[in-house]
Formats: sequence, structure tokens, C-alpha cells
Amino acid sequence: MIAVIGGTGAQGRGLAMRWAIAGEDVIIGSRWGEKAEKAAAEMSKQVRKKIRGMSNLEATRAADVVVLSVPFEAMKEIAGEIAPALTAGKILLSVVVPIKFKGDIVSVELSEAGSAAEELEKLTPHGVKLVSAFQTVGAVRLQDLKKPIECDIVVCGDDEKAKRVVMKLAEKIKGVRAIDGGPLCNSRLVEPVVALLVELTRRKKVPGVSIRFEGLE
Repeated sequence: MIAVIGGTGAQGRGLAMRWAIAGEDVIIGSRWGEKAEKAAAEMSKQVRKKIRGMSNLEATRAADVVVLSVPFEAMKEIAGEIAPALTAGKILLSVVVPIKFKGDIVSVELSEAGSAAEELEKLTPHGVKLVSAFQTVGAVRLQDLKKPIECDIVVCGDDEKAKRVVMKLAEKIKGVRAIDGGPLCNSRLVEPVVALLVELTRRKKVPGVSIRFEGLE
């Protein structure tokens, strides 16, 4: 069972629908359960698959894999909200990106921990397996359900088993190749790339720029 916290947001909706299409059991979470239920009903109709909506806490409690898809500035608050339901053994997947906008300028919001994922690690209960991925695929491409994503997703984490679980989930999305990016601290290498992708997307006026690596095989 996958819970997408922030599942009523653009990227969260895209991930939830893609996984539902792939046959996964999906819940979307919101601070307000009614909002999540309404969004889930709309998404279920769109993909013709059952997606459930719950409060963030309820969704976290029900899931084996919890996906945190919220703005960086909301991460600390939401992490605290779901912490009571993050029991040992659950996988917490961070797709949080520490970028900020000032007019037409997009930049990376530097964290003392080194990355949003490492910042989240400090807020995560003991025994929860933290992984980071999906920062480099945009919401517009995720929600264009008629087309495969056609990109590589770098997956970072210190728990090898949890990382493999996330890599398998990533590759259930059509067109995605999962790349083992090493330990969680390597998230600090991945997250800043998003600012460049956003800038290129805007300059080229395209739905979304993503990454493909060559020479890995």
C-alpha cells in the first residue's frame, strides 16, 4: 500500500495516478480528509482505478510506503504531523525539492543538513527507512497519462532493501528507469539539478525537461 502525502498537489496527484494505473493500491493524504476524499474520487474516475483519500495521519498509518510530496517549507510541519504513524519498518520516500522562486529566478534553498532528504532524516522516527527519489520529474509530465515518462529516476538511501523497493515502484511507471544513486547523502547531488530542469523547461516552453543517463550499462 502506497500513501502519497501531499497527494492533492500537482506532483503527488501525478505519482498517485501513475501507480494506480500500474496496479498499486494507492491512498492520497491531505491535512483535511474530506479534501483528500474528493480529490481521490476525481482521480479514480480519471484513471478508472480505485484511489482512496484520507487525512495525512490515517494514510500514513495504512501504508507500507509513505511518499512525502510537499513543498520544502511545509516539510517540517507535515513530517511532525505524520510522525506518530511512522512506525519502524515503514519506508518513507522523500520527493521534496528545496527550491525557491524570486521573480523569474529559481534557486536552491541550501540546507544545513546538505539536502531536503537529510533534513527530513533528522525528523524521521527511529526504524523508518528513508529513501529519496523522483525530484527530477515534473508534475506536468506525470499527469500526462497518455504518454510514458521517458526519464531516469535517481534513488538514494542507506537501506538497500528499501531502496530496491522504491526502484521497483519507480519502474512500474511506464518509461522510467531507476538508477541506484548510492547513500542518502547523495541526495545533495540530485536535488539541486531540479532548479536547472525548471529553468530549462521555462526557457524552452516545453511541458517538462527530464534526465537520461548514458554509459551506465
